[in-house]
Amino acid sequence: MINYTKSFFNLRILKLSEILLHEATESNRLRNIYSRIARSRFLMNPVIVGKYGEEYVLIDGANRAGSLKEIGCKLILAQIINYKSPDVKLLTWDHLIYNFDLHMLDRFAIRHNLKYELIEGVISKPIVENKDDNIFATEIESGKTLSIELPYEFFDKIKAITNLTKLYFHKFNFDRSESEISISELRKYSRRNGVLIKFPAFSKQQIMRIARSSHHLPAGISRHIVVNRVLHVKYDIEKLKSTSGIETKQKELEDLLLKKIDSNKVRQYTESVIVFDE
Repeated sequence: MINYTKSFFNLRILKLSEILLHEATESNRLRNIYSRIARSRFLMNPVIVGKYGEEYVLIDGANRAGSLKEIGCKLILAQIINYKSPDVKLLTWDHLIYNFDLHMLDRFAIRHNLKYELIEGVISKPIVENKDDNIFATEIESGKTLSIELPYEFFDKIKAITNLTKLYFHKFNFDRSESEISISELRKYSRRNGVLIKFPAFSKQQIMRIARSSHHLPAGISRHIVVNRVLHVKYDIEKLKSTSGIETKQKELEDLLLKKIDSNKVRQYTESVIVFDE
């Protein structure tokens, strides 16, 4: 049993309409999740919502939220975290695109009037971290790196990133890769040729700026590290289809959580866990 207080986790029933979005959905994953949720009676995992002042921003679970909305849900089960807390880390995912031609990117830069530079050899991590207005694309095998300078204006930058990802979304297979993994490690362990895309870093304030606007980051770029993420809370989807009785639903949820804790059906892992999906 763990000591259940809101300092460990805070699960609430929220209206979907009061949650801001900062990233687009992935159509393939959205379709798969929609099919699974539409067939199921239960939602198994809460989405993660950051509280920023009086605002709520969705930081994980855009496809689940989109699927629930599609089947007529007005509410959602959410784990709420303090988005201003230094314990919530904001990083970016790299994209490792397989069988992708690096020269597609210089042609993209020319077409969109963006400055670019071809660098021979693997670019060092400190240079990447200091160039927040650049995208870097590196061939895993050769180490050739293309640097593309993004527009200065913030939302023009978001638009350029979106247009760039359209070159390979739904056209090439790609994996997300943690930004701290080096090119040499990828070369050693990846079993396919590919190009690694490194995106500029974002701040939480910039994420909120995006969420308040009509723009969205492409799916799979922002990466939030959250302490005490809650999984496998089984919640009846039918209860999410109406906003009536929301206080009663919240009380029922809290009673369910306490019952689970008192019957020793909650486990807390403080160490890293590796999960193999079915």
